[in-house]
Amino acid sequence: MMTDDDVRLREFWNRRYSDFTLSESGWLGAGERLNERLYACKRQALRRALASLGLTADVRWSVLDAGCGQGHFARFYRQEYPAASYVGIDISERAVNHLRRSMEGIEFHAADLCQWDDPAGRTFDVVQCFDVLILILDDDAATRALDALARRIQPRGALLVSMPLPDTTFERGGYLRYRSRSYWQNAIAALGLRIVAERPVYYWLPTAGPTNRYLRYAMTRLGADALYAVDRAALALGVPRPASSGIDNQTRLLTIQRT
Repeated sequence: MMTDDDVRLREFWNRRYSDFTLSESGWLGAGERLNERLYACKRQALRRALASLGLTADVRWSVLDAGCGQGHFARFYRQEYPAASYVGIDISERAVNHLRRSMEGIEFHAADLCQWDDPAGRTFDVVQCFDVLILILDDDAATRALDALARRIQPRGALLVSMPLPDTTFERGGYLRYRSRSYWQNAIAALGLRIVAERPVYYWLPTAGPTNRYLRYAMTRLGADALYAVDRAALALGVPRPASSGIDNQTRLLTIQRT
């Protein structure tokens, strides 16, 4: 049974998709080039997480992409991990219909994360969920989504979820809910899971640079590629983030496994 939150999300994404570009599935208003760089950050974090699990390009394994959007990671796996078996699900029928037409030979399902049951009863070596759980405003629905994802991982598999983990839960703009670290730790532990690794995804790229208006102006003038290069360098060097750094800059890719 669809909840009000399900209806809101489905309508939101069906409206948002038009050309099926990264700008539509990524940061709204950031532009195509900056979104390309943001997705490059996600790919880097994902590669490191997969490598830590011993999942390489020449080994057969399976992945469920929960919230596959316009198909960025479907293309990523096809190009970089061709031996992997990929399945994508998304709440937007519009996106899924487009993917089925444009990416033949790859399996996609239109479904709500909380309610999807694989018709084949499969479990997966990797279940990934990028930037999705923060879009679910209802706490019970978010917990059900986590449970549904956990039920799809194999006994020795992993759940890869990206989200910030602030000290306290708060909502922004009426469409994003950032739940606290303690909230997710408790929800994860209740399912017999644990966080085994956390990888920062960005330094300051989602907010397009520093908060200082003069530095921000200078960096913005240099363009998305320069922002990306500085972001990668700052992250690699472990430069401390300013206290005023935006919440999206604090996004981490969590590797979650059974205890």
